[in-house]
Amino acid sequence: MSRCGAVIAAAGRSQRMGAALDKTVWPLAGRPVIGWVLDAFAAARGIDEIVVVASPDNLEAVRREIAARPELPPATACLGGATRAESVAAGVARLSPDVDLVMIHDAARPLVTPELIENGIAAAERWGAAVAAVPVADTIKQVGPDGEIVATLPRDDLRAAQTPQVFRRDWLLSAYADVGDDLSAFTDEASLLERAGRVVHVYPGSYENLKLTTPADLALAEAIVRRRLDEVVR
Repeated sequence: MSRCGAVIAAAGRSQRMGAALDKTVWPLAGRPVIGWVLDAFAAARGIDEIVVVASPDNLEAVRREIAARPELPPATACLGGATRAESVAAGVARLSPDVDLVMIHDAARPLVTPELIENGIAAAERWGAAVAAVPVADTIKQVGPDGEIVATLPRDDLRAAQTPQVFRRDWLLSAYADVGDDLSAFTDEASLLERAGRVVHVYPGSYENLKLTTPADLALAEAIVRRRLDEVVR
């Protein structure tokens, strides 16, 4: 069975949240956002180690959340880089040499479930590169520079990519070597693998696995967490 190391990206600056506090430590239903992410990874089967990539502002808070969860697999925190892609690469470099699969997850998606994590590992073991994704619900318009509609894209073939994203480590390291100094141009690791000529598959994500980008997202996440907690009590 493959050994899987997780890199959790938590070094973003949270500019669109409209607050000085980093969203990865923003309180969500009584605990920091990163705490919910770590809870899911602690409960998932198949994760052998974890690296959380943090910013200088939230590094100590992240370390406290890791220390508060002795049930986690071996976990550590490190500082990220100037961009998300560079931060993830820094986390990948901290993984043990015997890791076969690398799972990358954004801390800004705190509603990830153990099932999504486990399904990602299984998909990557099958295909070598797999990304959680959901069908696009809205009608998508391609527009020109002046805002004019150029085309309406067929929804049946469109998916909204999420994290977790899981890749064979050797494929990911090879893609890093190929791209060199252009790494910062990539918004996710799937596009990096695609550029390297690898076939990346999708596996079913979840509409509840939302990304915290604005305060409205945080309010919706709070409602989902409260509903999940109520279901556990029942």
